[in-house]
Amino acid sequence: MGARFSSDQKRTIATLSVAIAIRMLGIFLVLPIFTLYGEQFTSSKPLIGLAFGSYGLTNALLQIPFGRLSDRFGRKPLLLIGLALHSVGSILAAVPPNIFALIAARLIQGTGAVSSAAFALVADSVDEKNRATAMAFLGATIGLSFVGGILAGPMIASLSGYASLFWLSGLLSLLAAIYLVLAVKEPPRERTTTDISSDQPSVASVLKIPDIVKLDICGFLMSFFMSSFFFYFPLLARRHLPLQSYYLLLGPMLLVGVVVMFGASRAADRGWAKSAGVTAFIILCISGWLLFRGTELGLQAHPLLVLTIAGMLFFAGFTSLEPILPSLITKASPKTAYGTALGTYSSLQFLGSFAGGAAAGFLSTLGTEFVLAAMVIAAASGVVLMVQVKHV
Repeated sequence: MGARFSSDQKRTIATLSVAIAIRMLGIFLVLPIFTLYGEQFTSSKPLIGLAFGSYGLTNALLQIPFGRLSDRFGRKPLLLIGLALHSVGSILAAVPPNIFALIAARLIQGTGAVSSAAFALVADSVDEKNRATAMAFLGATIGLSFVGGILAGPMIASLSGYASLFWLSGLLSLLAAIYLVLAVKEPPRERTTTDISSDQPSVASVLKIPDIVKLDICGFLMSFFMSSFFFYFPLLARRHLPLQSYYLLLGPMLLVGVVVMFGASRAADRGWAKSAGVTAFIILCISGWLLFRGTELGLQAHPLLVLTIAGMLFFAGFTSLEPILPSLITKASPKTAYGTALGTYSSLQFLGSFAGGAAAGFLSTLGTEFVLAAMVIAAASGVVLMVQVKHV
C-alpha cells in the first residue's frame, strides 16, 4: 500500500476491504441478470425497476441509525448485524413466489446497511491526510468484486439458474461476517460509551453543516446516475454481446476506472478534491449522453465502441467520486461524529440508488430521452453543488 501507512493501518484496510468485497460480490453477481430474473415474475418494467432499486431504500433509511450506533457501540458489532440481515434478504430473494415478494426480499437485503460503519472504521484507522487514498483501496476491492460478479454471474446462472446467485449472495455475506470476526481489528476507543453518548453531536446538528448537506446531495446524485446507468447498460450491451462476453466491455472500463480512481484520490489528498469532484460530475454527464445518443456522432457502424467509451467515462467519473466524497464528509465533520456524518451521506447515497432504479424503470415507459434528461440533470446538479462546497 505504500510507506505512508503503518503496519496496523495496512492490516485494517486490507482485511476490511476483503470483508466488504466478499459481501459486495454477492450483490454484483445479480446485476447483469436482475432484469431477466424480474421478467420471470412480471412484464412490468416499473415493477422490475422498483425491485432493482428497493434494496437502496431500506439501506438509505438505516444508514444513519447504523452509523450513529457504530459511534456509540463500535464498528464491528454493527457490521456483523448488517451482514446477517443482508444474508437473510438474499436467501428470501432466491425463493419469491411473485414480483412483490421479490421487492420485499430486496427491501430486507437493504437492511444490512453497513457502508457508513465500514467507512467510519477506515476513518478511525487512518490519518486524515491519507484518508482518500485508504478509501480508494476499499473502493478498488469493491471494483474488483463488481467485475468478478459481472463475469461470474451469467455463467453461474446458466449452469444452476438465476436463483442460485441469491443463494450464493447470502452465503457470501455469512463468510464476510466470519472473516470480519477473525481478521478485522477495531482501533481502541478513545472514550467510554458513556462519554461518547454525552458529547456525540446529533444528526440534526451534523446536517446544519452546509458542506455536509451539499456533499450528501452529491452522493444522492452520483448514485441516482449509477443506478439508472446500470439499469440500462446490460439491456443495451445485450444487443451486441452475450452476457458471458461482458468481459470484453468491462475489462477496459475497469482498467480506466481503477487508474482514474487512484489518481483522483491522490489529487484529493493534495487538496484538489473539489476540482476532481467537479470534473468527475462533468465526465458523468458526457457518459450519459454517449450511452443514449452516442451513435449520433457518426459511429452508427460501431455501436459497441460507443458503448465502451460511454462505460469508460462512467467508470472514470463514478470511481473518482466514490473515495472523494466520503473523505470530504469526514473532513467537514466533527471528529466525534464520523459515523453519524457518514451515515447521513450513505443514506442519501442509497436513496439515490433507489430513486435511480425506480425512475429508470418508470421513465422507460415514456422513452429513453426522459432517462437521459434525468441523468444529465443529476450530473449537472452535482457540478453546481461541488462548486459551492467551501470548507474542505
